[in-house]
Amino acid sequence: MQLRFLVWLIIPAIIISIPVRQAPAQSETKTDWSYQVKLPAGETPIELFNGQDLSNWKGYEKYFSVVNGMIRARNDEPVKMSTFLFTDREFQNFRLLFEVKQTLGDGFSTMHSAVALGGQHVKNWGGEFGFTGPILMFCHDWGIWGADGRKRVFPAQQQGPMADVPWENKGDWNQIEILAIGDRIRMVSNGQLMVDHTEEKGLLKKCALGLQMHNEKRTQEFFFRGLVAVDNPTDVVLTQKTSAVPTKAPSSTQKRQGTTRPRR
Repeated sequence: MQLRFLVWLIIPAIIISIPVRQAPAQSETKTDWSYQVKLPAGETPIELFNGQDLSNWKGYEKYFSVVNGMIRARNDEPVKMSTFLFTDREFQNFRLLFEVKQTLGDGFSTMHSAVALGGQHVKNWGGEFGFTGPILMFCHDWGIWGADGRKRVFPAQQQGPMADVPWENKGDWNQIEILAIGDRIRMVSNGQLMVDHTEEKGLLKKCALGLQMHNEKRTQEFFFRGLVAVDNPTDVVLTQKTSAVPTKAPSSTQKRQGTTRPRR
């Protein structure tokens, strides 16, 4: 009896004394490109996506989900009007780092996606998650579109989609940096500064950032990873390797096949 009593005293002591391994720090677990970009002193990264679920985001679950640690945007039915996955947090002067990949091939649309910024989250006949304001387009079309009736804002000379461009890795990951400070918007894709535009004074507002699912009949699919933001960053782009800003794409006369560009 005494021996059994001693055993029951010893076992809990052994269990309690086992050290608990702390979870590794975020910097040790994140290997995505967005986390590898060295930020200037004084800038604090904000993790918009935790790699597990859509906490701190709001949008339609039928279009936006998490797959293998990435945000997937996909429609398996026609999208009548562009819809967005919005951050809970609002930004005005910010830096955003992320990677995006578009699924291409039989049955998939080549319609672009975009990041909405500096405007307003609105309800419209397309649903709860509409947007009015500027959007920064990427994948098969690039530049700034005014989803407020202005249509293409930058590059103003571009006619049709900027489809075949040297700064896009078609069907593969594209490394994107967006820097919005004051009235100026810059975007770098794979090291190429391809947007440098100043909006009308006071036009850009503090608002949520949004990932776009364009209105389209055919299936679209995009994957996003990283999604690291900085509030009130220093006024310098970090990932730029070439400085020439395009005024229009070499393929300006190329037509988008199998897609439509009606309402945004």
